[in-house]
Amino acid sequence: MPRPKLHSDAEILQKAKAVLLREGPVDFTLSDVAEAVGMSRAALIQRFQDKATIHRRIMEEMTEEVRAFFAASHAERDLQSLWVFLKDMIDGMDAEVGSEGYLLLFWGDIIDPHLRALALERNELVRKAIEQRLPLRPHDPERMSGLIQSALQGAYMRWMVSREGTLSAFMREEVREILTVLYPEERFQP
Repeated sequence: MPRPKLHSDAEILQKAKAVLLREGPVDFTLSDVAEAVGMSRAALIQRFQDKATIHRRIMEEMTEEVRAFFAASHAERDLQSLWVFLKDMIDGMDAEVGSEGYLLLFWGDIIDPHLRALALERNELVRKAIEQRLPLRPHDPERMSGLIQSALQGAYMRWMVSREGTLSAFMREEVREILTVLYPEERFQP
């Protein structure tokens, strides 16, 4: 008779995500995860096989969270609704532990085909969510959504280097500036 599981897969993956973000995809180990969860390394291997599997499962869950977030959000074609949506999305980034750990995850997204497919899906979900909220005029929403997404990603990278203020405040201001340039007749309150 198999032994009862003391830890759910969700609990293990949640703690593994914290280890992955803290240590990075190269340096995190199964021993680190086992210690964080409070189980043996052997039990972890029996459950998940190896650290690559854990990494993939974490990224699959993160992608599912993004899918669920956008599926549940209401898309109204209005610049102020877009601005509120962008601020909420940006503010949620500050809550994450070890935001610099996400930069290390990008490397895995580049070299592993499965992780790259998940990253492409997350990027497309964000871009489409922006596009759905943009007015049809004066600019093409599809083109503008790509520019706004690039501004989001660029602001994130710039903040990682400069560390000016909080991540969310820095990104909000960068995105507010590009929206003001694209739609000068509109006011976007910080």
